[in-house]
Amino acid sequence: MIKRTLQIILSKLADDELLEPVNYEKGEYLSQDDINKCYSIASSVFGSSNLLLIGGAALQNYYPLHKPKDIDVIINGNVEDKKDLLYNKGFRGIKNEGPRPFFNADIHAYCLELGEKKIRIEFYSSKGMLDNEESFDNLKRRALKREYNGESIYFVDPLNLCRLKYNAWRNRLMNGRCDKDIIDLKKADLLGYVDKNNQYYQKIAKAYHQGIIGRFKSVLSDAVHVLHQEYLKRHSS
Repeated sequence: MIKRTLQIILSKLADDELLEPVNYEKGEYLSQDDINKCYSIASSVFGSSNLLLIGGAALQNYYPLHKPKDIDVIINGNVEDKKDLLYNKGFRGIKNEGPRPFFNADIHAYCLELGEKKIRIEFYSSKGMLDNEESFDNLKRRALKREYNGESIYFVDPLNLCRLKYNAWRNRLMNGRCDKDIIDLKKADLLGYVDKNNQYYQKIAKAYHQGIIGRFKSVLSDAVHVLHQEYLKRHSS
């Protein structure tokens, strides 16, 4: 299994295209209704105006064909202070795997059972997600929203979603999945919402067209991920 997977990954190195990762993620794909329900339950703890969807759950608002397997949320608040309330609402703390270079945010991973689905939701602090000076209020001011059962669901604006996805792509050497984040942005044409003169537009657009070093990093990230998954499998049995 490892040998065959690595052969497939290494064969991609000669291609000019962005590298689609092998899908190693566990869990079921989430609908927008799944996300809405989880957000609503979490907002009963933190308040709906103190939650902001990022990652795939936010991307789905711009590109409905995108189906995430987990939910990432920036919160305005302290998770440690709300642990008992979260537990009472059905959230169960889980071990958060893997380092997150380039992110200095506090991250708390939980699992919420929603019917037959077990949904992973990660709560991020706003500090350290983009810039140390970035505040939740600034992110919220630019956020978009939709309505669900009379409640507002807030999600990050296109520019900051691009910035977060770009930073996540830079992290991929550590946690695999090749060029997933850049591919997500390209499929959603999210840069179409961003001013072409913006410095972040230029950085992300450049990432769409990798040189050999960029492709090697992406290949290596998936190879590391394959080996890590096999290590976990062998040591958990």
